[in-house]
Amino acid sequence: ILLISIWISLQFGALDIKNNKIIDIILYHLGWNETIYWTKTESLIIWDMRLPRILLACFAGAGLAVSGVAMQAAVKNPLADPYILGISAGASTGATAVIAIGFIDITKEYAVSIGAFTGAITSMLILFLLNKQNRDSVRLLLSGCVIAILFSSISSTIMFMAKDKDKISSVVFWLMGSVADADWLMVGMVFIAVIIGVFILMLYHRQLNAMLLGEETAHTLGVNINKLRWQLVILVALMIGIIVAFCGMIGFVGFVIPHIVRSIFGANHKFVVPISAFIGAIFLIYCDILARTIVIPEELPIGIITSILGAPFFIYILERNKYIFGGKK
Repeated sequence: ILLISIWISLQFGALDIKNNKIIDIILYHLGWNETIYWTKTESLIIWDMRLPRILLACFAGAGLAVSGVAMQAAVKNPLADPYILGISAGASTGATAVIAIGFIDITKEYAVSIGAFTGAITSMLILFLLNKQNRDSVRLLLSGCVIAILFSSISSTIMFMAKDKDKISSVVFWLMGSVADADWLMVGMVFIAVIIGVFILMLYHRQLNAMLLGEETAHTLGVNINKLRWQLVILVALMIGIIVAFCGMIGFVGFVIPHIVRSIFGANHKFVVPISAFIGAIFLIYCDILARTIVIPEELPIGIITSILGAPFFIYILERNKYIFGGKK
């Protein structure tokens, strides 16, 4: 289904390119085809524009989904996701500062990404300092909410003080999320971060299952809850920092996808983690298709699409399956 979704997405765009030509262009750049019968424009559109943005959406969706899985297990709360812990808010503040004030001009093309990643790591460090001796997941969640509010306020202040309207428009569009500026470097960095994250979470699937049973049960089973919780927070911060740095703020994926997967496949993280990654990837690919085709020639921020599609679908799943966090009905 994922491969079919990628193929369908390649065919959408302002310029109509035939299927066989799309295949041959990709094979040519992979070194498996030497015959050229297409224009430079067609090659540019397929290889340098459509394919990178599709793959970026794919890996970002997978990363956001598994981050939600990790956070919900870490704090044993169905409302938890990277946005609630303030990690995404920190990233948005870093990016807002770069765009609106013009920090780190020497980095040019990747200044926003560097700013966003720095903001994400900063918010994670503050979260760690506030909860250094803490073993309570509720305090961790509340600290994250406070950090999210703090960084959101800083972002709003920066936008209010900025006098350049074009820069403010750029900030607003970035905050809503987009994969329109994707290139192969971005794809590679997000891919590495997500693959490492999914691999580590797969190794920890038994510990994640134990955490859902409660702290006392997990301790009895030999799980160091506090240590594991912080390992998960750091892992998610690094993943989300890289994703938000290149894609902006794309909400709802990390919140809704894990719930949908658990309601259909059960709560065993051996299956929840990989299936969430695949469904998150597929979901964001189709959101990107809608974002670039629904108001042609303009393009909607992908974050708007994820919220519009995610909320009612989540309500439908809840009503249909009478879903309870931690398992099937």
